[in-house]
Amino acid sequence: MRREPAKLWLDCDPGHDDAMAIILAGHNRLVNLIGVSTVAGNQTVAKVTQNALDIVHAAGLPLIEVVAGLGKPLLRHSAILCPEIHGDSGLDGPEGGPLLPKSPLKANPGKAVLIMFEAIQEHYMQKPEGEKIRLVCIGPLSNAAILFTLYPEVIPMVEVVLMGGCLGVGNTGPVMEFNIQTDPEAAKVVFECGVKLTMIPLEVTHTVLATPEVLRAVAGISENDTRDETNGDLHSSQNMTPSADCAHIASRARTLFRKAMVHLLLFFAETYRTEFEFPHPPLHDPCAVAYVIAPEIFKVRDMRVDIEVCSEVSAGQTVCDRWNSSKRSPNCSVAMEVDVNSFWRLMQEAIAAADAVSPLNNLATL
Repeated sequence: MRREPAKLWLDCDPGHDDAMAIILAGHNRLVNLIGVSTVAGNQTVAKVTQNALDIVHAAGLPLIEVVAGLGKPLLRHSAILCPEIHGDSGLDGPEGGPLLPKSPLKANPGKAVLIMFEAIQEHYMQKPEGEKIRLVCIGPLSNAAILFTLYPEVIPMVEVVLMGGCLGVGNTGPVMEFNIQTDPEAAKVVFECGVKLTMIPLEVTHTVLATPEVLRAVAGISENDTRDETNGDLHSSQNMTPSADCAHIASRARTLFRKAMVHLLLFFAETYRTEFEFPHPPLHDPCAVAYVIAPEIFKVRDMRVDIEVCSEVSAGQTVCDRWNSSKRSPNCSVAMEVDVNSFWRLMQEAIAAADAVSPLNNLATL
Protein backbone atom coordinates (compact mmCIF):
# COMPACT_ATOMS: atom_id res chain seq x y z
CA MET A 1 0.00 0.00 0.00
CA ARG A 2 1.46 3.35 -1.07
CA ARG A 3 2.00 5.81 1.77
CA GLU A 4 0.39 9.22 1.50
CA PRO A 5 2.95 12.07 1.38
CA ALA A 6 3.63 13.70 4.73
CA LYS A 7 2.74 17.39 4.75
CA LEU A 8 5.79 19.35 5.84
CA TRP A 9 6.46 22.97 6.73
CA LEU A 10 10.17 23.85 6.68
CA ASP A 11 11.49 26.54 9.05
CA CYS A 12 15.08 27.37 8.10
CA ASP A 13 17.99 29.82 7.91
CA PRO A 14 19.72 29.05 4.57
CA GLY A 15 22.71 28.16 4.85
CA HIS A 16 24.47 25.62 2.60
CA ASP A 17 23.03 22.54 4.30
CA ASP A 18 19.60 24.24 4.45
CA ALA A 19 19.77 24.46 0.66
CA MET A 20 20.09 20.69 0.45
CA ALA A 21 17.24 20.29 2.94
CA ILE A 22 14.93 22.41 0.77
CA ILE A 23 15.85 20.32 -2.28
CA LEU A 24 15.18 17.08 -0.39
CA ALA A 25 11.84 18.33 0.97
CA GLY A 26 10.76 19.65 -2.42
CA HIS A 27 11.74 16.64 -4.50
CA ASN A 28 10.68 13.50 -2.66
CA ARG A 29 7.35 11.84 -3.40
CA LEU A 30 6.81 10.98 0.29
CA VAL A 31 6.78 14.66 1.27
CA ASN A 32 4.42 17.48 0.34
CA LEU A 33 6.28 20.72 1.11
CA ILE A 34 3.54 23.19 2.07
CA GLY A 35 5.70 26.22 2.86
CA VAL A 36 9.05 27.64 3.91
CA SER A 37 9.66 30.18 6.67
CA THR A 38 12.97 31.78 7.54
CA VAL A 39 14.59 32.88 10.77
CA ALA A 40 17.77 34.79 11.57
CA GLY A 41 20.55 32.32 12.23
CA ASN A 42 23.29 31.55 9.74
CA GLN A 43 22.83 35.12 8.52
CA THR A 44 20.37 37.99 8.95
CA VAL A 45 16.74 37.23 8.20
CA ALA A 46 16.88 39.42 5.07
CA LYS A 47 19.81 37.43 3.69
CA VAL A 48 18.49 33.98 4.54
CA THR A 49 15.08 34.87 3.07
CA GLN A 50 16.71 35.85 -0.21
CA ASN A 51 18.72 32.64 -0.06
CA ALA A 52 15.55 30.60 0.42
CA LEU A 53 13.99 32.28 -2.62
CA ASP A 54 17.13 31.63 -4.66
CA ILE A 55 17.14 27.96 -3.67
CA VAL A 56 13.47 27.26 -4.44
CA HIS A 57 13.98 28.95 -7.81
CA ALA A 58 17.18 27.05 -8.61
CA ALA A 59 15.55 23.76 -7.59
CA GLY A 60 12.56 24.33 -9.86
CA LEU A 61 10.05 24.83 -7.03
CA PRO A 62 8.32 28.08 -8.06
CA LEU A 63 5.05 27.24 -6.28
CA ILE A 64 6.63 26.93 -2.84
CA GLU A 65 5.81 29.99 -0.74
CA VAL A 66 8.59 31.62 1.30
CA VAL A 67 7.87 33.96 4.22
CA ALA A 68 10.32 35.85 6.42
CA GLY A 69 10.13 35.17 10.14
CA LEU A 70 11.86 36.54 13.23
CA GLY A 71 15.00 38.61 12.81
CA LYS A 72 16.33 38.15 16.35
CA PRO A 73 16.08 35.76 19.30
CA LEU A 74 13.18 36.04 21.73
CA LEU A 75 15.12 37.67 24.58
CA ARG A 76 18.72 38.10 23.48
CA HIS A 77 19.89 41.21 21.70
CA SER A 78 20.86 39.70 18.35
CA ALA A 79 21.39 36.44 16.51
CA ILE A 80 24.87 34.95 16.68
CA LEU A 81 25.23 34.59 12.86
CA CYS A 82 27.80 32.32 11.20
CA PRO A 83 29.70 34.12 8.40
CA GLU A 84 32.80 32.03 9.11
CA ILE A 85 30.83 28.93 8.04
CA HIS A 86 28.37 30.21 5.42
CA GLY A 87 30.00 33.41 4.17
CA ASP A 88 28.74 36.97 4.11
CA SER A 89 25.68 36.12 2.02
CA GLY A 90 24.91 32.97 4.00
CA LEU A 91 25.18 30.99 0.77
CA ASP A 92 28.59 31.88 -0.62
CA GLY A 93 30.38 30.01 -3.39
CA PRO A 94 34.09 29.08 -3.41
CA GLU A 95 35.08 32.47 -4.82
CA GLY A 96 33.12 34.35 -2.16
CA GLY A 97 29.79 36.15 -2.56
CA PRO A 98 26.41 34.65 -3.48
CA LEU A 99 26.68 31.67 -5.82
CA LEU A 100 23.11 31.25 -7.05
CA PRO A 101 21.41 33.69 -9.45
CA LYS A 102 18.94 36.00 -7.76
CA SER A 103 15.46 34.55 -7.85
CA PRO A 104 12.60 36.38 -9.60
CA LEU A 105 10.33 35.05 -6.86
CA LYS A 106 9.21 37.29 -4.00
CA ALA A 107 8.56 36.43 -0.37
CA ASN A 108 5.06 36.52 1.05
CA PRO A 109 4.89 39.91 2.84
CA GLY A 110 2.76 38.55 5.67
CA LYS A 111 3.68 37.58 9.22
CA ALA A 112 5.42 34.21 9.23
CA VAL A 113 3.92 32.83 12.43
CA LEU A 114 0.36 33.67 11.36
CA ILE A 115 0.93 32.14 7.94
CA MET A 116 2.44 29.03 9.53
CA PHE A 117 -0.59 28.73 11.83
CA GLU A 118 -3.09 29.11 9.00
CA ALA A 119 -1.27 26.64 6.74
CA ILE A 120 -0.88 24.03 9.48
CA GLN A 121 -4.53 24.35 10.50
CA GLU A 122 -5.78 24.15 6.90
CA HIS A 123 -3.70 21.12 5.96
CA TYR A 124 -4.37 19.34 9.24
CA MET A 125 -8.10 19.47 8.55
CA GLN A 126 -7.47 17.77 5.20
CA LYS A 127 -5.41 14.91 6.66
CA PRO A 128 -6.73 11.56 7.94
CA GLU A 129 -7.60 11.69 11.64
CA GLY A 130 -4.51 11.45 13.81
CA GLU A 131 -2.08 12.34 11.01
CA LYS A 132 0.13 15.23 12.10
CA ILE A 133 1.73 18.00 10.04
CA ARG A 134 5.52 17.84 10.21
CA LEU A 135 7.13 21.09 11.30
CA VAL A 136 10.79 20.63 10.42
CA CYS A 137 12.97 23.23 12.13
CA ILE A 138 16.56 23.46 10.92
CA GLY A 139 17.49 26.86 12.33
CA PRO A 140 16.97 28.59 15.68
CA LEU A 141 13.56 27.80 17.19
CA SER A 142 12.34 31.40 17.47
CA ASN A 143 9.43 31.07 15.01
CA ALA A 144 8.31 27.75 16.48
CA ALA A 145 8.33 29.13 20.03
CA ILE A 146 6.15 32.09 19.06
CA LEU A 147 3.82 29.80 17.08
CA PHE A 148 3.21 27.51 20.06
CA THR A 149 2.87 30.44 22.47
CA LEU A 150 0.35 32.43 20.40
CA TYR A 151 -1.49 29.45 18.94
CA PRO A 152 -1.24 26.55 21.43
CA GLU A 153 -4.11 24.84 19.64
CA VAL A 154 -1.66 23.77 16.90
CA ILE A 155 0.48 21.76 19.34
CA PRO A 156 -1.57 18.55 18.92
CA MET A 157 -1.63 19.09 15.15
CA VAL A 158 2.11 18.93 14.57
CA GLU A 159 5.16 16.81 15.06
CA VAL A 160 8.37 18.84 15.31
CA VAL A 161 11.53 17.36 13.83
CA LEU A 162 14.52 19.57 14.48
CA MET A 163 18.16 19.58 13.58
CA GLY A 164 19.92 20.84 16.64
CA GLY A 165 21.44 20.08 19.98
CA CYS A 166 24.02 17.53 21.00
CA LEU A 167 24.52 14.89 23.66
CA GLY A 168 28.09 15.96 24.31
CA VAL A 169 30.50 18.22 22.43
CA GLY A 170 29.01 21.24 20.65
CA ASN A 171 30.08 23.20 17.57
CA THR A 172 29.69 26.88 18.52
CA GLY A 173 30.28 26.30 22.23
CA PRO A 174 31.89 23.60 24.36
CA VAL A 175 28.57 21.78 24.84
CA MET A 176 26.29 23.94 22.67
CA GLU A 177 25.05 23.45 19.13
CA PHE A 178 24.49 26.58 17.03
CA ASN A 179 20.71 26.43 16.43
CA ILE A 180 19.90 25.95 20.12
CA GLN A 181 22.59 28.32 21.38
CA THR A 182 21.33 31.15 19.13
CA ASP A 183 17.96 31.25 20.93
CA PRO A 184 17.99 29.05 24.05
CA GLU A 185 14.81 30.57 25.46
CA ALA A 186 12.92 29.67 22.28
CA ALA A 187 14.27 26.13 22.47
CA LYS A 188 13.12 25.88 26.08
CA VAL A 189 9.59 26.86 25.05
CA VAL A 190 9.50 24.22 22.30
CA PHE A 191 10.97 21.43 24.44
CA GLU A 192 8.58 22.13 27.33
CA CYS A 193 5.30 22.84 25.49
CA GLY A 194 4.27 19.20 25.09
CA VAL A 195 4.59 18.97 21.31
CA LYS A 196 5.68 15.64 19.82
CA LEU A 197 9.38 16.22 19.23
CA THR A 198 12.31 14.48 17.55
CA MET A 199 15.83 15.90 17.77
CA ILE A 200 18.57 15.11 15.25
CA PRO A 201 21.77 16.04 17.11
CA LEU A 202 25.33 16.72 16.00
CA GLU A 203 26.39 13.19 16.88
CA VAL A 204 24.22 11.96 14.00
CA THR A 205 24.70 14.76 11.48
CA HIS A 206 28.48 14.59 11.85
CA THR A 207 28.38 11.11 10.32
CA VAL A 208 26.76 12.34 7.09
CA LEU A 209 29.83 13.62 5.25
CA ALA A 210 30.06 14.94 1.69
CA THR A 211 33.11 12.93 0.62
CA PRO A 212 34.68 13.14 -2.86
CA GLU A 213 32.60 10.08 -3.77
CA VAL A 214 29.46 11.95 -2.75
CA LEU A 215 30.57 15.03 -4.69
CA ARG A 216 31.04 12.91 -7.82
CA ALA A 217 27.50 11.61 -7.45
CA VAL A 218 26.18 15.16 -6.96
CA ALA A 219 28.09 16.21 -10.09
CA GLY A 220 26.64 13.26 -11.98
CA ILE A 221 30.01 11.81 -12.97
CA SER A 222 31.90 8.58 -12.36
CA GLU A 223 35.27 8.35 -10.61
CA ASN A 224 37.11 8.15 -13.94
CA ASP A 225 35.05 10.83 -15.68
CA THR A 226 37.67 13.56 -15.12
CA ARG A 227 39.30 13.90 -18.50
CA ASP A 228 42.07 16.51 -18.87
CA GLU A 229 41.16 18.84 -21.73
CA THR A 230 44.75 19.36 -22.86
CA ASN A 231 46.02 15.81 -23.29
CA GLY A 232 43.02 13.51 -22.89
CA ASP A 233 44.46 11.75 -19.83
CA LEU A 234 42.14 10.34 -17.22
CA HIS A 235 42.90 11.46 -13.67
CA SER A 236 42.13 9.19 -10.77
CA SER A 237 41.45 10.87 -7.44
CA GLN A 238 44.30 8.76 -6.08
CA ASN A 239 46.76 10.97 -7.96
CA MET A 240 45.36 14.31 -6.81
CA THR A 241 45.19 16.25 -3.57
CA PRO A 242 41.70 16.23 -1.98
CA SER A 243 41.09 19.92 -2.76
CA ALA A 244 42.31 19.56 -6.35
CA ASP A 245 40.19 16.44 -6.80
CA CYS A 246 37.07 18.25 -5.55
CA ALA A 247 37.70 21.27 -7.78
CA HIS A 248 38.16 18.91 -10.72
CA ILE A 249 34.84 17.25 -9.89
CA ALA A 250 33.07 20.63 -10.01
CA SER A 251 34.58 21.44 -13.38
CA ARG A 252 33.19 18.19 -14.82
CA ALA A 253 29.64 18.44 -13.45
CA ARG A 254 27.08 17.39 -16.05
CA THR A 255 24.79 20.41 -15.68
CA LEU A 256 24.91 23.93 -14.28
CA PHE A 257 22.56 22.96 -11.47
CA ARG A 258 24.80 20.09 -10.44
CA LYS A 259 27.84 22.35 -10.72
CA ALA A 260 26.16 24.88 -8.40
CA MET A 261 25.42 22.15 -5.85
CA VAL A 262 29.03 20.94 -5.90
CA HIS A 263 30.29 24.51 -5.51
CA LEU A 264 28.04 25.04 -2.48
CA LEU A 265 29.45 21.89 -0.91
CA LEU A 266 33.02 22.92 -1.76
CA PHE A 267 32.59 26.22 0.11
CA PHE A 268 31.12 24.33 3.05
CA ALA A 269 34.01 21.85 2.88
CA GLU A 270 36.63 24.57 3.09
CA THR A 271 35.02 26.34 6.05
CA TYR A 272 34.58 23.08 7.96
CA ARG A 273 38.18 22.13 7.23
CA THR A 274 39.37 25.51 8.51
CA GLU A 275 37.09 25.90 11.54
CA PHE A 276 36.63 22.31 12.75
CA GLU A 277 39.37 20.27 11.05
CA PHE A 278 36.78 18.08 9.33
CA PRO A 279 38.13 16.19 6.29
CA HIS A 280 34.71 16.54 4.61
CA PRO A 281 31.70 18.73 5.41
CA PRO A 282 28.71 17.29 7.33
CA LEU A 283 25.27 17.84 5.86
CA HIS A 284 23.32 18.62 9.03
CA ASP A 285 19.94 19.95 8.02
CA PRO A 286 18.73 17.44 5.40
CA CYS A 287 18.91 14.78 8.12
CA ALA A 288 15.78 16.25 9.71
CA VAL A 289 13.90 16.07 6.40
CA ALA A 290 15.20 12.54 5.84
CA TYR A 291 13.70 11.52 9.19
CA VAL A 292 10.25 12.54 7.94
CA ILE A 293 10.74 10.63 4.69
CA ALA A 294 12.35 7.48 6.10
CA PRO A 295 12.29 7.26 9.91
CA GLU A 296 13.27 3.61 9.61
CA ILE A 297 16.85 4.56 8.63
CA PHE A 298 17.34 6.21 12.04
CA LYS A 299 17.79 4.71 15.49
CA VAL A 300 16.16 6.89 18.15
CA ARG A 301 15.91 6.86 21.92
CA ASP A 302 13.27 8.58 24.05
CA MET A 303 14.72 10.72 26.81
CA ARG A 304 14.29 13.87 28.85
CA VAL A 305 16.01 16.86 27.26
CA ASP A 306 16.24 20.17 29.12
CA ILE A 307 17.60 23.44 27.76
CA GLU A 308 20.13 25.41 29.79
CA VAL A 309 19.31 29.12 29.62
CA CYS A 310 21.06 30.71 32.62
CA SER A 311 24.68 29.60 32.64
CA GLU A 312 27.31 32.03 31.38
CA VAL A 313 29.37 29.13 30.03
CA SER A 314 26.73 26.75 28.67
CA ALA A 315 23.51 28.61 27.81
CA GLY A 316 22.02 26.69 24.91
CA GLN A 317 23.16 23.27 26.06
CA THR A 318 20.73 20.41 25.43
CA VAL A 319 20.95 18.45 28.70
CA CYS A 320 20.12 14.93 27.55
CA ASP A 321 19.20 12.48 30.31
CA ARG A 322 20.16 9.40 28.32
CA TRP A 323 20.03 7.00 31.28
CA ASN A 324 16.96 8.61 32.93
CA SER A 325 18.91 9.65 36.01
CA SER A 326 16.27 12.25 36.86
CA LYS A 327 13.38 9.72 36.64
CA ARG A 328 11.43 12.35 34.69
CA SER A 329 9.22 11.49 31.74
CA PRO A 330 10.83 11.77 28.30
CA ASN A 331 9.86 14.81 26.26
CA CYS A 332 11.86 14.05 23.12
CA SER A 333 12.97 11.28 20.79
CA VAL A 334 16.68 11.73 20.11
CA ALA A 335 18.28 10.23 17.02
CA MET A 336 21.34 8.16 17.88
CA GLU A 337 22.34 6.80 14.46
CA VAL A 338 21.47 7.09 10.78
CA ASP A 339 22.09 4.71 7.90
CA VAL A 340 24.41 7.02 5.97
CA ASN A 341 24.18 5.16 2.65
CA SER A 342 20.38 5.26 2.76
CA PHE A 343 20.49 8.98 3.53
CA TRP A 344 22.69 9.67 0.52
CA ARG A 345 20.42 7.64 -1.75
CA LEU A 346 17.53 9.90 -0.76
CA MET A 347 19.65 13.01 -1.28
CA GLN A 348 20.95 11.92 -4.68
CA GLU A 349 17.45 11.08 -5.91
CA ALA A 350 16.24 14.54 -4.89
CA ILE A 351 19.19 16.25 -6.59
CA ALA A 352 18.48 14.32 -9.78
CA ALA A 353 14.80 15.32 -9.65
CA ALA A 354 15.70 18.98 -9.08
CA ASP A 355 18.27 18.85 -11.87
CA ALA A 356 15.58 17.70 -14.30
CA VAL A 357 13.53 20.88 -13.76
CA SER A 358 16.11 23.47 -12.68
CA PRO A 359 16.02 26.76 -14.63
CA LEU A 360 19.76 27.07 -13.99
CA ASN A 361 20.31 24.55 -16.76
CA ASN A 362 18.89 27.05 -19.28
CA LEU A 363 21.64 29.58 -18.51
CA ALA A 364 24.90 29.97 -20.40
CA THR A 365 26.86 30.15 -17.16
CA LEU A 366 26.34 30.75 -13.45
